[in-house]
Amino acid sequence: MQFGIRSLSALALGLALTCTVANAQLLLSGHTTGSFDDLLEANTTVTNSGDGSWAKFHTGIPVMGSTQSKIDFTNVDFSNVGSGEPIQVGLFNITNGMTQIGSGAPTARFNVGLVLTSPEWQTVAISTINFHIDHTVNLPNSAIPDVFAVSFQQPAPMMIQDFLVQFHVNVEPLVFQIAENATIQKGDITVTFTPVPEPSTYAAWGAALLVGFVAYRRVRSGQANSALPVAA
Repeated sequence: MQFGIRSLSALALGLALTCTVANAQLLLSGHTTGSFDDLLEANTTVTNSGDGSWAKFHTGIPVMGSTQSKIDFTNVDFSNVGSGEPIQVGLFNITNGMTQIGSGAPTARFNVGLVLTSPEWQTVAISTINFHIDHTVNLPNSAIPDVFAVSFQQPAPMMIQDFLVQFHVNVEPLVFQIAENATIQKGDITVTFTPVPEPSTYAAWGAALLVGFVAYRRVRSGQANSALPVAA
């Protein structure tokens, strides 16, 4: 009898664990999207593709031999991204062009999102990223790097299938310098998954607990009976 009880308990517990482990297989595929808002700044051109695959923010009147300051976005495909992995590295290419003082826009605003193609198709609005650009004055014999700063809100978690999914925008540090006529890459997105058990999982765990409780009561009852005195 004890062997049967133990076997039944192990079966119910194994079923519960199997349901829980099955939830840990989510993988995401798709591509990033984005667009700049046109804030109507002087000497500034904002260009967005119709499908969100690229976007450009160019500002300032360049001095001879230089270019405008730029923030360029080009989308990237990602495939089978698991929890904790980066969706994309190098979200932005940022160029500090040498421009006439006061001619460049001090701010830019970018909307970043995702198009998921697997495990199911859906669009995801990630966040709005605000750029602040401090166009520093260069000294006669010394070029002073411009200072860029970013601010944004992290997106709220969302449900995808049986998972609570949290996307996280990473731009570190939030304030950084770029030398004149230099370009750097900034930003990526990571994702973490928290499995949300299905009702069947709760039922399996409940069955395991119930069988365990019944087995415990039977063992206790058997122990109590064996302790009774035997009649002469």
